[in-house]
Amino acid sequence: MNFVKALECLLPVVDAVHARWVTDRDAMHANHSAHPEAPRVTCTKGCGACCHFPVIPATAGEAFIVLARLLAEGESLENLRSKFIPYASRYLEHARRNGSLPLTDEQQRLFLSEKLPCPLFVSTPEAGPLGGHCGIFNARPFICDFYHSLESPELCLLKRPHASYSDITERGHEALDTLRHEERRIFGRSTLGHLPLLLAALLTEDGMNTFLTVVKPSAEEENIQDIEDFGLYMELIGCLGYRWGEGEWDSLAKAQSEVL
Repeated sequence: MNFVKALECLLPVVDAVHARWVTDRDAMHANHSAHPEAPRVTCTKGCGACCHFPVIPATAGEAFIVLARLLAEGESLENLRSKFIPYASRYLEHARRNGSLPLTDEQQRLFLSEKLPCPLFVSTPEAGPLGGHCGIFNARPFICDFYHSLESPELCLLKRPHASYSDITERGHEALDTLRHEERRIFGRSTLGHLPLLLAALLTEDGMNTFLTVVKPSAEEENIQDIEDFGLYMELIGCLGYRWGEGEWDSLAKAQSEVL
């Protein structure tokens, strides 16, 4: 599949899933706001804590649409590469030093010491050490819209668990799962990965070709599909010169056990 065909297939799907999500999100927010005794979202404009996280989960298709929209707005490939490739190099060098990509909670908290924001983050130092805003706010991935806190922002800065509206979070994950299903239908597989790394990979010739390669869908067994999807992420990161080792598999297993 070529770039234009992929855009024609994906853009309507992403927009349709997002439109349904926004309708439900607004209804849920209105419902919570109607109860004065309910807790309030503590996320505020100018907080960039999430933008410094080592895992900003997005699908490969979301990253592709973000890239296409940036190019449509006049960004050049050269300028985008100058932002994302150095980020990926520094990120992956951190991974090499620590024996694994930052997948577990402990590894993610360690990564925060790098103070490495997403290249799409626009810093405003006067708002504090992590102050700023998203440079593509209206085109941000699903996770950036449904991930939120009902507690102190300090918990975010420390990458600690915090309360959220479970209905909003669950509906967001459902929307993300729907998008992944659609990407599998179009390309035969999908993947979740760290948004800046996905974008860096798509800015390489090998990475873009890997994403655009349509594969024969596997059997519908979820575990088989998940393995193939993770394989896509491995391939894309490999296009950035990173080689997966035993540390990744150990960290992945531990990260999965932390979620369960």
